[in-house]
Amino acid sequence: MLPVALALLALAAGSARAQTPATLGAPVDFTRQPGRTVLGTLLPGAAVTPGRTSGSSVEVAFEGWIFSTSLAPMKREGFDVTVAKRDGENMRDSPDGAVRARIKANAGFVSVETRGRWTRVRRTAWIDAKALPAPSAAAPLGPDAAEITRRVPLLAAAGGDTLGHADSGTAARVLARAGGWSRVAVEAWVPDSVLRASEGSVLRGVTVAEVRANPARYVGKELEWRVQLVAVQKADELRPEIPAGRTYLLARGPLPEPGFVYIVLPPERVAEFEAMPSLREMMVRGRLRAAATRYLPTPVLDLTSVAEGQDSR
Repeated sequence: MLPVALALLALAAGSARAQTPATLGAPVDFTRQPGRTVLGTLLPGAAVTPGRTSGSSVEVAFEGWIFSTSLAPMKREGFDVTVAKRDGENMRDSPDGAVRARIKANAGFVSVETRGRWTRVRRTAWIDAKALPAPSAAAPLGPDAAEITRRVPLLAAAGGDTLGHADSGTAARVLARAGGWSRVAVEAWVPDSVLRASEGSVLRGVTVAEVRANPARYVGKELEWRVQLVAVQKADELRPEIPAGRTYLLARGPLPEPGFVYIVLPPERVAEFEAMPSLREMMVRGRLRAAATRYLPTPVLDLTSVAEGQDSR
């Protein structure tokens, strides 16, 4: 099973460069959408993960630590906390660590964890693409080279099923990083006789960056993503990709990525999900309706099923 799993992981290499983390060398303002109101400034040394681009702007994901007393609850587009201080607040790379961003009042974030008087938060935003280091000064154009340092299980997704194992010393290529996990490709050879075509099967381990980079490849395909339920909502004119009045889930994910997913529910399953507690994690399968909405970079899935035996954690 291991050789087949390794070969499939190698074939899964997608838009690696878009997910390669970068460290900023100069301050740059960040906004909710390209050219919109400035929400704060990322400072030299801030770590960001670039995603899709729009003109001269690039969307980046970043996180850091903020004083818990400087935050207040909020419920808007999936954010659950906002900077409440009128004069803004600093974001640090660790509790009591170096300042990596200056955040303006009312900027929204997703809270990740609380440690003492500090809260770790994350979000995506847009910056001037010129602020990113040139490829030659940051990461290579191809995936990062790495070496596995101990025998480790190879998972279909972060926290997902085990496909096999890789031994210490195995060479790998890092395709994406998020939430303490790395997606890797390990090349191997297997006999043709053990392979079969996977057309029409469920696609696992696909990142949102890959979906955005090549929507035609994934729209209409069935994906399996682990998500965390945030809220059950009704579609309106701000989400034209979802039929008006249809019930959908606002969910964090695909985990451990920091973004969000809209999951359109079949009418007969609405009551079931309305009864679920918020923040519940589940492995869902759905057909990709859209790679993003008209106004937000949020993919839209039509729910087909909740994976057997993995509906919660």
